[in-house]
Amino acid sequence: MTDHVDELVAWTLRMSRSDREAEPIHVTQTSIWLGAIGFLALAIGESLLCWAPTSGRLEFILLTLGTLCLAAAVLTHLDTHRLRFGLPALVFFNLGILAASAVWAPYIFDPTLFGTGTLTLFTYTCWGSAWTLGAIGTFFVLHRKETRLERGDRKAATTIHASFFQLLSLGVGMLIYGISFVEQSTLPNNNVSGVLGVIGPVLIAISVISHVEHLTLRIGRPAVILTILGISIWSVKNLSRAATDWMSDPALFKFFIFGIQGIVFAMGAVACILVLSRKKAWLASRAESVRLSSK
Repeated sequence: MTDHVDELVAWTLRMSRSDREAEPIHVTQTSIWLGAIGFLALAIGESLLCWAPTSGRLEFILLTLGTLCLAAAVLTHLDTHRLRFGLPALVFFNLGILAASAVWAPYIFDPTLFGTGTLTLFTYTCWGSAWTLGAIGTFFVLHRKETRLERGDRKAATTIHASFFQLLSLGVGMLIYGISFVEQSTLPNNNVSGVLGVIGPVLIAISVISHVEHLTLRIGRPAVILTILGISIWSVKNLSRAATDWMSDPALFKFFIFGIQGIVFAMGAVACILVLSRKKAWLASRAESVRLSSK
């Protein structure tokens, strides 16, 4: 066992910063554009619900479209992710995104149902299912990483850079957050869901922040700063829900649920554009290197 651990440490040390920085940004430009469009549609939809509700279908169409764009972004990158994370994980990740898109679909057909009791419980159930499915997908990735390390697989194309701690924090955080929504669906505004709704996002934030070095190498410092800031705002929002009573105030409820989410999604759209810019710069530098080496 000790020899196995020593081998893993040695492998990590051999993966120098320059080696990791030289790796390509695997996500395709199509995936990045779909992600940017998805986050932008979600940002506009959430913002409309908070500050300028149309009393029509527009915001719900945008929210559904945005979530489906995020699902498409993952699907268009399926081949690369399948090698790295495995098909079972991808299936659960995409099912989770589709469950999230189902949250808004009923209101496209009848916007007057928004905020009614029955569909509010349906919303909580969909969010709970979405986060739980995401957690299962993450646990599949964790299992795949463990299996590959036991087999001695060190191929760069299939390396899962996130550590066991990061994956475990992410998976447990998503699972806890999913359970908080299930609690809300059975007994809205109870104390248990409030506590779980804080612990889950905090664990997810810890997972992302602890992965900051690798993320910086892959997508660049500006995009990482926006990502961490967005995750942190989301976590603090949930913490404020447990510490105060804003859920009982309709105006504050709209701001914290839809307004803050709109801001976070807008930051996600900007982060995608920054990643796209970085990828184009990387491709240009690689093309220039090839041109110079061929002379």
